[in-house]
Amino acid sequence: MDDELLKIFAHNIRIERTKKSLSQQQLAELTGFSVPYISNIENAKHKISLASAYEISKVLGKSIDEMLQKQN
Repeated sequence: MDDELLKIFAHNIRIERTKKSLSQQQLAELTGFSVPYISNIENAKHKISLASAYEISKVLGKSIDEMLQKQN
């Protein structure tokens, strides 16, 4: 995932997580990932695998395609 897509995905995770009133801890529990991993992804500090992107998107009720679309 290139840097721009990574930043868009990271931003959209935070937006969708907040819309669902989920904390990073709750998202971590729902995905099976650690809180630091979720935090690093949301801050675009960690490149994410397709499998991880799919799992997070699924939990947030969005497709990967939707999560890669720029939002305001």
